[in-house]
Amino acid sequence: MKGFSMKKNKWTLIYIVLNIFIIVLIGFMDPEIKDLDKIFGKVKPAWLVVAVATMVVFWIMDGAILSYGIKLIYRGKSFWKCFKISIIGQYYNAITPFASGGQPAQVYYMNMIGIPGGSASSILMIKFLIYQIVLSIFSTVAIVWKGMTIYNFNSWVFWFSIVGFVINAGAIILLVFLSIKKGFVQGLVYKTIDMLSRIKLIKNSENTKKKLKSHVEDFHHGMKLMQDNLKGMLLMGFMTGIQLICFFSITFFIYMALGLKGESWPNIIFVQALLYLAVSFIPTPGAMGASETGFMSFFRLFFPSNLIFVAMLLWRIISYYLNILSGILVILFDSIKYSVSGDNVSYGAKKFIVKKHMDDI
Repeated sequence: MKGFSMKKNKWTLIYIVLNIFIIVLIGFMDPEIKDLDKIFGKVKPAWLVVAVATMVVFWIMDGAILSYGIKLIYRGKSFWKCFKISIIGQYYNAITPFASGGQPAQVYYMNMIGIPGGSASSILMIKFLIYQIVLSIFSTVAIVWKGMTIYNFNSWVFWFSIVGFVINAGAIILLVFLSIKKGFVQGLVYKTIDMLSRIKLIKNSENTKKKLKSHVEDFHHGMKLMQDNLKGMLLMGFMTGIQLICFFSITFFIYMALGLKGESWPNIIFVQALLYLAVSFIPTPGAMGASETGFMSFFRLFFPSNLIFVAMLLWRIISYYLNILSGILVILFDSIKYSVSGDNVSYGAKKFIVKKHMDDI
């Protein structure tokens, strides 16, 4: 396996190193940072364990939502397989701009366990739309609850959150519009493809149209399933709500780990939701740079100046770098599994699967 996908590995490594460099740079630029060894020495490990456990629950809920969606649309698969696909999706979201790599990777891995591409696309579309709806509801409460506090503290970070909210809500409106005006949207996109083909930006316009039509059909199939199974969608929405609460709660447990008191759990999770909105439209993988800077801007409300950098560092490790690490471990585990057993996969297919897994790291 020596030399597998060195180009992909190189860029992933460069990206991670650059992200770490930005964090270190932020640390050096903050004049309040000193005696880090003493601060880390006073951190309460039990609360850090709780923060990590909360992240694990986030992953479990993501796997449960995917598993339930697969059961609704196709047929049941083992939770472990769904959990692995969920982790892989989180990994790709973490290392690609706008978290754009997660869904294509998940479709690929869902195909590997026997779920057709159309069904896989429908499942992920439904999951994405429900996530956006629940996030919008959560964000609305956050803006009402803590919006003025953030605005009075720092108006520009408040307006970043509003822009993120508009983009998130706009995605929902666009998806609903696409579901209602199928013919209009398809015709408009076809004309765009023809125009791009004429200026040589698309080589095969007919092939592109066929692929697009397939995606449109998958999308409308998913929308129909949502309309016909309101109870199932509400359950997925409930699980998504728990997932988001877990993710936003990590900062509160870091707050406790640093021995701080006085702020309530709702205050911190709603400000975390506003931070999530503010960096959601940043095009760098993992909102690199914006996430770190945003955390130190938003959470000076709750963390003293000498602790804010440590809080940001712990938050970033637990909420972000653990996604990358867990994804790498899952991919490695699967590559070893297929290379040793194959699970009734032919030798040629086994070699291909192992190579694909290793390329993905």
